[in-house]
Amino acid sequence: MVEELGSVIQKGFDTWKANLNICLPFVFSAVLTSAVAIVLIGGAVLVAIPSLPSLLPYLSKPEGITPELILSLTQQFAQHIGIIIAAVIITAILVMLISAYFTAGAIGMAKVATQTGTTDMSDMKDYGRRKFISLLFADLIVGLISLVGLVFLIPGILYALPLLATISEPTPEAFLPAFATFMIGLVIMSIYMIIISILFALPRYSVVIDDLGAVGGVKKGFNLFRNHKVDVFLLWLVALVIGIAVSVILGFIPYVGQFLHIAISIIVIQPLIFIWWSRFYMSLTTPETDELTI
Repeated sequence: MVEELGSVIQKGFDTWKANLNICLPFVFSAVLTSAVAIVLIGGAVLVAIPSLPSLLPYLSKPEGITPELILSLTQQFAQHIGIIIAAVIITAILVMLISAYFTAGAIGMAKVATQTGTTDMSDMKDYGRRKFISLLFADLIVGLISLVGLVFLIPGILYALPLLATISEPTPEAFLPAFATFMIGLVIMSIYMIIISILFALPRYSVVIDDLGAVGGVKKGFNLFRNHKVDVFLLWLVALVIGIAVSVILGFIPYVGQFLHIAISIIVIQPLIFIWWSRFYMSLTTPETDELTI
């Protein structure tokens, strides 16, 4: 029997309070992915534009940005575009691997904490090591399904291309229909991606908690959604509302609001939501709910 949403939230919150160390996978992931991006992409940019550090004082002032400076930077950038593209690709791959490892570790910690009442870093390392590849491919499958939504942008693009080729001096009136078509497509694409995020909210928990492969996890997660649509949607909505509320509230704090939002998201919101989803998933798949910690 599925545990009631109120119970999932309350008992999940109690589990989080007793296991604040569940934030560590998210902290490690944020630090390592940021470091990788800064080192690789920043290093590639410095290789392309060695004089960039000495130019920063000029770039920080509007009057210092001259056409000659922009032209020089653009030429240097273009000459080393291959290095920068390679750095971006390598960074993306490493970031996905790092994120998959710590996400699998976080779900594993949430599972153990929900079952036993306590967890530690050994659970993160165990689940991260065993399940990060399967989790990575499951996320890639869902990501590819989400990318199908790009087709909704095609009508607006096809509408605009002939105008760009035939009109020598574009006017707002000429491009208004194309812009409207593109914006409608963008709205539909956004709705599509939201729907996909709800339909496939559970696969990563199937992969880690039930120790499944990528394809098996995606299938089981989707089938569980089909059998529990309302419950999945309500928990997804709760997580969304909490994220938006915290963002809006902290947005009113000048200067440090954005940094506080990132910190609270990593340390509090993400671990708590992972525990909720893990407990909810386990209540769907565990015959006896008393196997979950009180």
